Amino acid sequence: MRHIIALLLILLALIGVPSAASEPDTLGRDLLRETIATVEASATASTGQFAPLWLTANRYGLGSVRPSSAYLRASLQRDIINDSSRTWRFGYGLDLAVAYNHERTGILQQAYVEGAWKKIRLTIGAKQQPMETQNHELASGELMFGINARPIPQVRLDIDWFPFPWTRGWWQWRIFGSFGWMTDGRWQESYVSEGQRYARHVRYHEKALYWLFGRKDIFPLTYEFGLRMATQFGGDCYNIQSQRVNDGAKANYHYNSGLKAYWQALTQQGSDNTDGSNPNVAGNTLGSYIMQLRYHGSTWQARAYWERFFEDHSMLTVQYGIRDMLIGGEVTVPRNPYLTTAVVEFMSSTDQTGPIFHDPTPNFPEKVAGRDNYYNHNLYAGWLNYGLPIGNPFITSPLYNDALGHSHVLHIYNNRVKAWHIALSGDPSSQWHWRAKASFTRNWGSYAIPLPDILRQRYAMAELTFRPRPAAKGKPSSPNRPSSPEHPSNLDHPSTPTFKGKRHWASDLQISLALGFDHGNLIGNSFGAQLSISKALSLKP
Repeated sequence: MRHIIALLLILLALIGVPSAASEPDTLGRDLLRETIATVEASATASTGQFAPLWLTANRYGLGSVRPSSAYLRASLQRDIINDSSRTWRFGYGLDLAVAYNHERTGILQQAYVEGAWKKIRLTIGAKQQPMETQNHELASGELMFGINARPIPQVRLDIDWFPFPWTRGWWQWRIFGSFGWMTDGRWQESYVSEGQRYARHVRYHEKALYWLFGRKDIFPLTYEFGLRMATQFGGDCYNIQSQRVNDGAKANYHYNSGLKAYWQALTQQGSDNTDGSNPNVAGNTLGSYIMQLRYHGSTWQARAYWERFFEDHSMLTVQYGIRDMLIGGEVTVPRNPYLTTAVVEFMSSTDQTGPIFHDPTPNFPEKVAGRDNYYNHNLYAGWLNYGLPIGNPFITSPLYNDALGHSHVLHIYNNRVKAWHIALSGDPSSQWHWRAKASFTRNWGSYAIPLPDILRQRYAMAELTFRPRPAAKGKPSSPNRPSSPEHPSNLDHPSTPTFKGKRHWASDLQISLALGFDHGNLIGNSFGAQLSISKALSLKP
């Protein structure tokens, strides 16, 4: 964490020095004036062994599975979009929380600085990144990079949409990549029971390439295709099952985290000590394909999206068919006081290229790939951060393992799931906003440790949000309904209305009450309520 703080101090010092090539008279004042300070308090109380899922999941790791919990949060942030008219753009954020009955008491949620020049952006630190294809407020979560776990500190380079030559903007590209480090090593060590697997000082890498076909200014349909990959590598892995058969021996492995390890993660090379006679690639490598078709209407908006997750090379192609996926649709209707947006999704992760895995041998030279074991790994805790899946929360977090008969083990015992998810939201007025979710899942466990029966679990949540809009002190600049921007992140994060003229004490105050309900024989029954209050302030010199 000291590396993040050092980088933040250096870059904030650089940002604070006005550049002669920019606007020296206004840049320094704007950096402060456009900074938003936010204070938030949230408390959850529920029955049952765990809090309802939708009071916990998809909150960037700031939800606790425990039946009662609370946190107090304070942040300072400047959105880089404030410099949209400038060639050089800057943003930063510091986001802290003190929590009760969470996995940690003190939480450094976000700490980052970012700078951009034209279409190139560099972000250093831990920042909450929005989902690429799904609605932030309503969707169940992407399989690869969701919003379920805390952000991972990293150095990230984004190249925004740029046209492919000679296509007149009908074919555009977008690229991003990063290197970072997992910060939950000490938490893993303190969480697991004695003798259980954990890892520390693990490095992180991600990369993605997206293609966009279409021009919404000419024709309202656009199609997007992307390939995303990530790797956890290096670090120190403890209590790993050895290659010797049936002796119960465990070993510790200390992997190279130098430049060679970074190069191998980037190019998908190397191997691990536990690979045996059939080496794979170094670390925990996974990825997904995504597609989305979007309709950009003046009053209607819609998109259909599809994601296919893969754990290794066996699903990198269609050799074993396409049986596992997340497929969904979203519609935003013309303005009315009843319904704003509707989302429907179906997810299946039961196939995992089949139940049989066999490496080639002299007697049987054919390789049969299967049992991909989503989100798990034999060295690392898996596709988790502080115990929460980085992807979709329907794949059951190890924090629920007590309900499955496994205590304090960082292993996912239920990753074969089929789920239907429905969500709605509405804006009866500029002051009121509501949303509701309902999810229905069937769960098989995993190939290695199947559940004795197919277990059904239902998750539901209803939330009402009140944003006071004092009429006497100015007119709201715009309702909280999103427009139709090019990037899904803007669509999924509607901004709070601001007021011209003198600000009232209730401006940018938000009060939310959510009720959650879980029912089933996977993680049990629970009913709970969550109250959240936040207040945003704009800093002015």
